[in-house]
Amino acid sequence: MSMVTYIGLNFTVTLNEYYTEDEVEINYVFSSEENRSVVQQKHFTTPYIYELSEKGHPIWEMNAYQKTHSPHNYEKSKKTFLQLCHLLKDVLPEGDFCEVYICWLGEEDEQHEDELIIHLQDLQIEALEIVEKCHIRIENGGKDNGEPY
Repeated sequence: MSMVTYIGLNFTVTLNEYYTEDEVEINYVFSSEENRSVVQQKHFTTPYIYELSEKGHPIWEMNAYQKTHSPHNYEKSKKTFLQLCHLLKDVLPEGDFCEVYICWLGEEDEQHEDELIIHLQDLQIEALEIVEKCHIRIENGGKDNGEPY
């Protein structure tokens, strides 16, 4: 079984047909259209569902357990997460958001166990706790200038 990191966007993206060296890409990796449909209906409000291809270390290991018991892997997951944030700063329009949901392939219909809201302008990396079955809303803009989302 594989862990899948889904990403929901309010716009379509062009998928790369060829292998790249990018540490994080938006693409389709393991899931079927049916898997993505379940995630969209159960967890997301965004209309376009893709997967994150994490070539570094999975972001769902960026948590206190890993930080304590495997600091090397925690740092690798943190690096992957920062690459994701860099990518999102480039693709998310100001004031927009995306959603991320992480679960085992085939467990898309299970209830999420945690929720996070992350602002790209104010990451507070050390406070983030990302695990499986976590629904994450990542917002671009507005927080630092008082605008509502």
